[in-house]
Amino acid sequence: MKSPLIILLLLLSATGQAQVFGGTPPEQKWKQINTDTVRVIYPTGLDSQANRISSIVHYLAAVKPFSLGNELHKVNIVLQHQTVIPNGYVGMGPYRSEFFLTPVFNNFQEGSIGWADQLAVHEYRHVQQFNNFRQGISKTMKFLFGEDGYTLAVNAAIPEWFYEGDAVFQETAVTGQGRGRLPLFMNVFPALWQSGKKYTWMKLRNGSFKDFVPNHYYLGYLLVNYGREKYGPEFWTKVTKDASAFKGLLYPFQVAVKKYSGVEYKTFLQQAFDWYKSKTERTASTREDFLFPVNKKTVTSYQFPYRAGSDSIIYLKQRYDKRAAFYLHDKDGEHKIAVKDISIDDQYSYRNGKIVYASYTSDPRWRWRDYSVITVLDTKTGEQKQITARSKYFTPDISEDGQQVAAVYAGTDGKSAIRILNATTGEVLGAITDPGVSLFTDPKFADDHTLVTALRYPDGRMALALADIPTKTIKTITPVSFHVVGYPSVSNGYVFFTAGYSGNDELYAVRLSDQQVFNITQDKQGSYFVNASGNQLTWSAFTAEGYQLKKSVIDPAAWTAISRQQIENYAAKFPVSHASDYNNLLGEKLPVRQFASTRYKKSTRLLNFHSWRPYYSDPVFTFSVYGENVLNTMQTELYYSYNQNEKLSSVGFTTVFGGLFPYLQAGSELSFNRDAAVGNKTRTWNQLDSRIGFSIPISYAKGKTYRQFSAGSFYVLRNEFNKGYYGDSAGNTSFSYLQHFISGSRQIEMAAQHIYPRLGISYTLNHRHAITRFTGYQFIGSAAVFLPGIMPAHSIVLTGSFQQRDTLSQISFSDRFAYSRGYTGRYFSRMWRMSANYHFPLLYPDWGFANLLYIQRIRLNAFYDFTKVYSKDKLTTRDQRSAGIEFYADTKWWNQYPLTFGFRISRLLDTDQFDGFKGTIFEFILPVSIIPR
Repeated sequence: MKSPLIILLLLLSATGQAQVFGGTPPEQKWKQINTDTVRVIYPTGLDSQANRISSIVHYLAAVKPFSLGNELHKVNIVLQHQTVIPNGYVGMGPYRSEFFLTPVFNNFQEGSIGWADQLAVHEYRHVQQFNNFRQGISKTMKFLFGEDGYTLAVNAAIPEWFYEGDAVFQETAVTGQGRGRLPLFMNVFPALWQSGKKYTWMKLRNGSFKDFVPNHYYLGYLLVNYGREKYGPEFWTKVTKDASAFKGLLYPFQVAVKKYSGVEYKTFLQQAFDWYKSKTERTASTREDFLFPVNKKTVTSYQFPYRAGSDSIIYLKQRYDKRAAFYLHDKDGEHKIAVKDISIDDQYSYRNGKIVYASYTSDPRWRWRDYSVITVLDTKTGEQKQITARSKYFTPDISEDGQQVAAVYAGTDGKSAIRILNATTGEVLGAITDPGVSLFTDPKFADDHTLVTALRYPDGRMALALADIPTKTIKTITPVSFHVVGYPSVSNGYVFFTAGYSGNDELYAVRLSDQQVFNITQDKQGSYFVNASGNQLTWSAFTAEGYQLKKSVIDPAAWTAISRQQIENYAAKFPVSHASDYNNLLGEKLPVRQFASTRYKKSTRLLNFHSWRPYYSDPVFTFSVYGENVLNTMQTELYYSYNQNEKLSSVGFTTVFGGLFPYLQAGSELSFNRDAAVGNKTRTWNQLDSRIGFSIPISYAKGKTYRQFSAGSFYVLRNEFNKGYYGDSAGNTSFSYLQHFISGSRQIEMAAQHIYPRLGISYTLNHRHAITRFTGYQFIGSAAVFLPGIMPAHSIVLTGSFQQRDTLSQISFSDRFAYSRGYTGRYFSRMWRMSANYHFPLLYPDWGFANLLYIQRIRLNAFYDFTKVYSKDKLTTRDQRSAGIEFYADTKWWNQYPLTFGFRISRLLDTDQFDGFKGTIFEFILPVSIIPR
């Protein structure tokens, strides 16, 4: 971890969660459950969900499972129900949490516990962490700099893997399931070990652009679980108390681990991995016989295979250097069908030349309102069509005749149904509901009148069932258990599916005539996305190089029958430390209380000052107080600044309100005792700059592209209050100007290795002009075009810029023009520039040292710039051309902060108009966001 000196150097360099400002429409009405422990703020109509979340939070606060301490501080939790992106976070500045209530539909990824329950257990653990890490230096940082300072301190002291690993541990230990009991979650590290991959600790912490590296959720759970298993349930309580207090200024977390484990931090890590490896050896081993050769250079996954003929197969292919696309593989090789539209789920279905899947679209203005729409793709023509709009449909399937689509509907009220849609128009033809089912997933047509679907029950258990479309009745066909099940495929009187019955996700079949369940596979790390066609099964096997395709003949004689008792017995792949101490707190133990609810006014604590901190940008020192309301619709800054060069003090404020369609913005700055020489006298004055305006932020996703558009106008008034001689002779003076801007972009999705989009455009136009006292203007416009390079990870970027100002010199607007690289440049009346850039990765070192610096990628950019400048009368011009190369290193510092550094070599092809230099320039390119405002 980092020392306090480094903390101050990087003061508040972005540790908060990604949050959306002004993302909820103004017509949204809010209610609240307000207690001494929590305030749950929720949309009208979600009373039962809010009440249950409040009950869980209160119970966890009282019981304190695997306690990190006894500190209790009230937190605000905001429930968002209009977004289809499942997520949650706890953040400081201000202290709050948001739950996004649309569940994850991948049963194997997050499990089958009620989504709101899982969010409450997981996210409230983060609340308990923040409440109890207020120790020593971390507590002092909160006093000195507010919540932002506290966040930086605890994130510097405690690694991110502990935050998420501890929260995953809590959801595993105190519920009937949790990710620590899910085979897919627990198989990622065994997949690395069994493939012979030996990654360094820094690579495991920081990830890779070239190799599959499990993220900090997987890593953290393994280490947290092992720590409690080996050293007792109080181990991490003691470690985090010392670390957050910075007992051991350098690397406080490592020092605390050594203190309470008795071994070096490096030894602790190795012993943890060895403990899991010793238990991994029991995993069955089979000879890997994949349909296609494994790509050892680029992580490549083949998912959801469907037989499209006797010698052809359709699948979704994803690579680190390419966007996800549908492919057909036949005797002539591989053929791309189409790139997949932007989606939040990989799942799709195929029958008779038609692919159906759920793609993602968003509201142009309100970013917490987005949609999951049904898209149908014709594999012969490549044409894609969205058959629904502004909908919330998931995991669709298309009928054999291509006339109907079955999809799961997730309502904003938290209720779930299977809807039958017209495959051409999207019209709702029917629906299947069941009050005893909390969520339907993975519906598949068994025939024209019957669906097979996975069911999640309110207590988190699952089963497969048959749903009769005409009668809307549901009948389970597998025993109900906490084992996850899903991805069904129907053929010849059997339903084939994946389940975690054995502690590993394997393929099973249930015979419809008598509901006898059979085990089919015993793969190393899980088998998924099975498709039964004719006498063959095709599926994807999880590996460290991505999902790989496998196949086998359907042979019931080779299967192993399993009993109901075997299915109902639930055991995790690896032991969950001290889980029996609490044993499913969300079951009958949970006292569901009835809390009073009241209206929550959107005007509540609009200012809500939470942090105060310094900022320095040579030569200006600033100290600011920051405010933001819990609903994230108003941001405010009060500040004092001092200019060292001018010996000038200023005070000011800025504010923006995002609760209406346009952002409303205002600000004012008062500078004291400015002075300037005028002839043989010195003019002294106080200066008040005021600003008011609006902007319209548009940002949305549709099809294969992300789009952004913003436009706005601002009125700026400067008042100069003259003193002394000029106060008597000239009085006060003032002038004003208007600023207008338009900006926008459009780009396709990027793969992991892409430096820039393979296709896109961005532009910005800005015009400022005086409207009182003076005459003057400035216009600047710039644009960039992104094109594909020779290789998948290469990018061509073409940019251009134009700037022009008046020549009266009554008012001078600051120069915003980006000159040709290497030149100092001057502020001419007219300037334009064209540039060509070719970006490409050179190597992926995945190397670091001392837990200080980690280098993920070294990349190059070859460039050519052409700038033309004009004299005042526009009759004389000069060229300012340069060419060169830039070296960039994409790095992470202290295993946490991503920063990019560069070095530029520029060859000036013309004489610099500023200083007359012509030759080679060497420059360092430093990040501008180390210490953000």
